[in-house]
Amino acid sequence: MKFHARPLLRLGSILVLTLTLIWSFAYFAPGNSLRAVSAQSTPPSGSFGFLANVWLAPQSSDSGTAILGVMNFDGEGNVTGSLTFQRGSTSTKAAQTFVGTLTGTYSSNPDGTGSATVTFGGALTFTFAMVVADGGQSLQLVGTHLMGGDISGSVADGFARAGQSGSLKGSYGFQLNNSPLPAGTIGVANFDGAGNISASFTFVGVGTDPSQPPVANGTLTGTYSINADGSGTINFPVQPGQSASSAFAFVITDGGSGFLLLQTDGTGNNVSFGTARLQ
Repeated sequence: MKFHARPLLRLGSILVLTLTLIWSFAYFAPGNSLRAVSAQSTPPSGSFGFLANVWLAPQSSDSGTAILGVMNFDGEGNVTGSLTFQRGSTSTKAAQTFVGTLTGTYSSNPDGTGSATVTFGGALTFTFAMVVADGGQSLQLVGTHLMGGDISGSVADGFARAGQSGSLKGSYGFQLNNSPLPAGTIGVANFDGAGNISASFTFVGVGTDPSQPPVANGTLTGTYSINADGSGTINFPVQPGQSASSAFAFVITDGGSGFLLLQTDGTGNNVSFGTARLQ
């Protein structure tokens, strides 16, 4: 009888590989039982720029609402930062813009879930359920409890990105969404690093002809300023052929390779907000 060693060697290699994989993902707990090791996630720490849209109950007086800001997680359960709150006008109220600081607490779990509760201006309180992503570099957010003013009972969702920087320079592609009236804007913004900005854009809105929505193109020039925490403002004065100026709050993310922005002087009940990435 001939003894074939090669198939047995292959079988041995498969067994070694299988055991190696098992030991890579498991350990022996007390009592000699084999248990899987669950994935561990890095808790949020450091500075995050965040953007959230607040959805209101369908009513004739609905207006767009969004919040933009910076949350600083200290690694010990405390959060501080700054925030811009923008609310479109209603039938009885003019558009509102509030800028101030926020304070609160947060907690996180080994699986990357957690929550944060922040108070803004002593009047508005937001509790967010959050999930860590991108190895701790981003957060997914949904509001589980909103109290204060006339946003109580609303729904908020959004995200946060880590890595604030003190400067913006170069060309950024941006996109803006609009709430509650559907509309979208894309464009390119060029920052010179010395406080001057120029931009070109394409705007698409909602018209009476469903086969051809209104489209507008244009250019803008203005100025910008940046605060120490990575937040800042952009101001475009009235341009030739246009009837109004425009202003934005922004927060730098990803070490200067991106930013979040929120228009703070929109018309009517609409609020525009979005993201930008370095080209």
